[in-house]
Amino acid sequence: MNVHSFGKLSAAALLLPLLFSNMPQESMASERPIPAGPHTFNAKNDSNEFEVFKNPVIGDGADPWAVKHSDGYYYYTQTTGGNITIWKIKNLSELDRAEKKVVWTPSADAPNREHMWAPELHFINGKWYIYYAGSEGDMGKQRMYVLESEGTDPLGPYHHPGGHYGKIAAATDKWAIDGTVLQHNDQLYFVWSGWEGDENVSQNLYIAPMKNPWTLSGDRVEISRPELQWEKHGTPLINEGPQILNNKKGQVFIVYSASGSWTDDYCLGMLTLDGKNPLKSDSWKKSPEPVFQKNPALNVYGPGHNSFVKSPDGKEDWIIYHAAKFQGAGWNRSVRMQPFTWNKDGTPDFGVPQAADTLLRVPSGESKGDLVPKLPGLVYRYEAEQAAVHNASIVNNTGASGGAKVGMIDFEDSYVEFNVEVPKGDYTLKVRYSNGMGEPTSHLVSVNGKVQELSYQPFGWDSWRDAEMDTLLDKEQNTIRISKGKLFTEIDSIELIPKEMKIVKYEAELGYLKKARIVDNLQSSNDQTVQTKKGSRIHFPVMVSKEGSYLLKISKESDDSPSAVQKIYVNGRYTGSATSPSQSLKLKKGVNDITLTTSSGNAEVDYISLSSAD
Repeated sequence: MNVHSFGKLSAAALLLPLLFSNMPQESMASERPIPAGPHTFNAKNDSNEFEVFKNPVIGDGADPWAVKHSDGYYYYTQTTGGNITIWKIKNLSELDRAEKKVVWTPSADAPNREHMWAPELHFINGKWYIYYAGSEGDMGKQRMYVLESEGTDPLGPYHHPGGHYGKIAAATDKWAIDGTVLQHNDQLYFVWSGWEGDENVSQNLYIAPMKNPWTLSGDRVEISRPELQWEKHGTPLINEGPQILNNKKGQVFIVYSASGSWTDDYCLGMLTLDGKNPLKSDSWKKSPEPVFQKNPALNVYGPGHNSFVKSPDGKEDWIIYHAAKFQGAGWNRSVRMQPFTWNKDGTPDFGVPQAADTLLRVPSGESKGDLVPKLPGLVYRYEAEQAAVHNASIVNNTGASGGAKVGMIDFEDSYVEFNVEVPKGDYTLKVRYSNGMGEPTSHLVSVNGKVQELSYQPFGWDSWRDAEMDTLLDKEQNTIRISKGKLFTEIDSIELIPKEMKIVKYEAELGYLKKARIVDNLQSSNDQTVQTKKGSRIHFPVMVSKEGSYLLKISKESDDSPSAVQKIYVNGRYTGSATSPSQSLKLKKGVNDITLTTSSGNAEVDYISLSSAD
């Protein structure tokens, strides 16, 4: 199977047993599927761990739009500026590896040939329609346009329906961007962001009826303008990026982006259709607070302009959005995704945007594995800015793990050199890099004088990813030097992971939870913990290669109550209470279910670790 992007395993500079300080942050409600039986897990695929991924799913991009089609594929598009490109992929978590095709390039004299923003792909009455904004080069003359497919293939070919380059405009014909389609009670409506007049004072949201997918049949009606304080960061004032969301009962919501897209305060607001007629402004009720906003505790800024999709099996809802790569990054953005749930009143609960390095389960249906992923319990980590840096530059960067990165490794004598003191043995060396060159790059990696070339796939500047190689460290004092290879790459840090994992860990938030919630905590392992209370359970279905005695350690951020008691069950049998940091367990060869139940008090569990006691 393809378990990809196993992520951040530590949070300090040197040797880490992966223990973190107690800094709980704002939480997000979450409940995982619960296995059958009170303390057992029925593993259908005994050898499969479910897959996980890390954001961003696309390193450089804005205005993401995805749609799931009946052929089992997702079709994705985003702003590219000079053309319309569509990605085709089975698994959303692998968007960066999707097949891509340019389906439309405007003619050199077209009035919509430049600033082609926020394309959206809609399947209406057996045809595909792409709605996008464009102009002849003057951004003050942006208008909405549409393309129609000539067949039923989302990848085209396309043409402009109705003549006039497919322009869609109300009679007022004012500045317009971010158009989308609402289908409600067998009627089509066009919803977009535009100016009230001819000057860029405020972007408001408008709606108009449609005669067909390329023609409006009535005047525009304003349904929202920036009026609340959280909508008014940056000038001009902005409401934009309207997106339609329906709950199971058919209730209609418009989730939109508010405040300046270049600010850290860019966020999502929501309108609820509270009347029968969408063309009446008072039919739309605005939520008084943002429904999705920056999360400084997890270094997430400017989340906005999104779309919504179902998981491959239709069981989960996901939001795909762009966010700034780091604080103050402005329009330097990446594309991310995460699941969301629904409140009892039928409104969506988006939670909070997750840190870019957090391991998340892939959407339901991408993976059928049942086992909680096994991660190294011991990692040696070194920050590049703390190494010896020669003829290169240390740059402060809030998106880098230690708050800084090393760039300008551009010359023959440029290097970053790490002095590494670890036990002798075979290791996996991970280099955390960013490559915005648009093609593969490389560095020369010298380990105690032996040189190998390490390649890096392009994922965008300040979109950090790991490249890895095997290495033998035959000394206790080692020198690892990273120097210029092909083109240019920036470095954040390195990690050394022993090949022989004598200690393995399992993240609590990746277990199967009941009556427990996931809590964001940048100082914890994987940026998350699980908050438990009386009646909470965390199931860890794990596999071991041999029968024997194992030492179980439970890493907690806190016990909020001195009376907190957690009981341990192994394969359905009670083995004792977690009253000490470690417990001895007997495990069988193959799949075992380790369950923590909270019988009293409250606790915050980070992860468990296992090591052989034989």
